[in-house]
Amino acid sequence: MGFNTLSADTEIVLLLCGRFGGERQEPFQPLSARDYGEFAKWLNARGLRPADLMTDAGREQLQEVHHAKLERTRLEFLLGRGTAMALALERWNRGGLWVISRGDVEFPKRLKRHLKHAAPPLLYGAGRKDLLDIGGLAIIGSRDAAESALEFTRNVAAQCAHEGLGVISGGARGVDSAAMQGATDAGGYSIGVLASDLLKASVNRQNRMGLQDGRLVLVSPFYPEAAFNAGNAMGRNKYIYALSDRALVIDSALGSGGTWTGALEVLNQEWVTLYVRTPSQGQGNAALIEKGAYPFTYVPGQGASLSEYFDSMSTAPDVAEPSAAQASLLAISEHMPETSQFAVGNTAEKQSIGPFAGNPLSVSGAASAVSTLTEVADQGVIASCTSPVGPAAVLLDMYDYFVSKLAHALAAAPLTDEQIANCLGLEKAQANVWLKRALEEGRVEKLKSPVRYSLRLQTSLLG
Repeated sequence: MGFNTLSADTEIVLLLCGRFGGERQEPFQPLSARDYGEFAKWLNARGLRPADLMTDAGREQLQEVHHAKLERTRLEFLLGRGTAMALALERWNRGGLWVISRGDVEFPKRLKRHLKHAAPPLLYGAGRKDLLDIGGLAIIGSRDAAESALEFTRNVAAQCAHEGLGVISGGARGVDSAAMQGATDAGGYSIGVLASDLLKASVNRQNRMGLQDGRLVLVSPFYPEAAFNAGNAMGRNKYIYALSDRALVIDSALGSGGTWTGALEVLNQEWVTLYVRTPSQGQGNAALIEKGAYPFTYVPGQGASLSEYFDSMSTAPDVAEPSAAQASLLAISEHMPETSQFAVGNTAEKQSIGPFAGNPLSVSGAASAVSTLTEVADQGVIASCTSPVGPAAVLLDMYDYFVSKLAHALAAAPLTDEQIANCLGLEKAQANVWLKRALEEGRVEKLKSPVRYSLRLQTSLLG
């Protein structure tokens, strides 16, 4: 993309924020993403767009800027770098690079939606810009992953390709490269989010094939000729996640490294649902599950499709017709305040796991409904209800239902009582009551350090 094909907004943003080489010798440095965010707020407050700074009237407005890092002298210097920008664009154009900014229609919608004002002011890239909006599965992992992990990565990426799901990764060696290779070799689409050397990567022979076939797009928020540095490598993690619909960690170290740090960030920010390969050789994988990630037990090429697997993790199973007692309980709950209803309904994917996903059991609501029911029937406390269709029978049915779904929740890995409560949509107190009973009945066993529950090897919760 040459100078004349930049949008007017992008031209100004590139002058303000872009690096063209040789900035160390200049009196003012380009605006950082944070600096530009402040400047964008200033523009918006005055009803201006970046392109308005091309006019004399727009430049005059810069006299009103009083932010410490946005003094007029700095802004005017940066806006005067047209020659340096043109020379840089000529180099990038030879490598097939383009530049877009947040105001361009091609700027990926997911980045804006997930990151909002933290979205980068500029994106440099090569390949089809429309691929930036395909979404799909982000695949992340170690640069030094074992061959078994790399083979698993390639197989998952190939499965994505077969099902029309995009693959988003970081373009580094190891898991990143395996993910992108697996997708493109299988005829799928992939997005590589690079931390360095975009210009060099765009002319790499293997990448050129994917770029020319229209199945690969390379993108970076950093200077296209930047050498590798750890800060940029860490910083690009959020863009990988924010361009995806779901994310999968193949292997992670425990407590350190880019994979671990990025996974914690997505768990904290909740941009997308995070899955972690289970079982795995990464010591951090189990710890990420403890912190809220979901076990990924899918085996490519066996049984259900990957899309069906994700659907099973995020949608409610078919629910059988309610018993007479359940129908009575639900009927009464319809006339109660919303906070005390006994609800069976869909929840967000982050609150679900396995076949029990989407069916939260509001135990306090059930207790309230039962209390109301017994008051109306004048039958006393729940414990005195002996009718096979009374409230006690309903709660017994719910324990049996809890037991059957607990088996699926624990099939992938041991879970804490809090994780079980969250997975099954229960209050922790009620989950502990039923877990204690399941423990006494020998259906589960209690592990220590940390305390977790797992299936007993000798029996089945379904038996």
